[in-house]
Amino acid sequence: MTDEAPAAPRLLVVGYDGSASARAAVELAARHAGPGGRVIVVHAYSVPADYVGAPYYQDMLDRTVERAREVLADLDSIPTAGVQVDTDVVPGAPGEVVCDVARVRHADAIVMGSRGVGRVGSLLGSVAHDVLHRATCPVLVIPQRMVQDGD
Repeated sequence: MTDEAPAAPRLLVVGYDGSASARAAVELAARHAGPGGRVIVVHAYSVPADYVGAPYYQDMLDRTVERAREVLADLDSIPTAGVQVDTDVVPGAPGEVVCDVARVRHADAIVMGSRGVGRVGSLLGSVAHDVLHRATCPVLVIPQRMVQDGD
């Protein structure tokens, strides 16, 4: 028997885009949140600035938000070990949004997947790279090569 105290519940923020590495990030965050912990899954969206003021802007915005909610709809199929999982659909640039939510909610850490694109991005995707430079809490990045992806 050890004298270690059980880990305190944690609040973790996950940046989510529906990819295999993002799904793995949700599952890992739930395991690390611990009993009584909480995971906030964040999806950022934007409508190009060129469309602001266009007659069909509201329709485009509504469709964009609906697509964002559809991306989050598959969260029920991810094992979360009974941890409370909340979702947040927020307008803005993904890296900035994830870091803002983590800061405002006083997250213990950010967990996210990375698809890594391009020569420089082969190590980290651009959103993961942005989060690493903006975050005010620890960041755990799950690289795409660690998970099977059907994308």
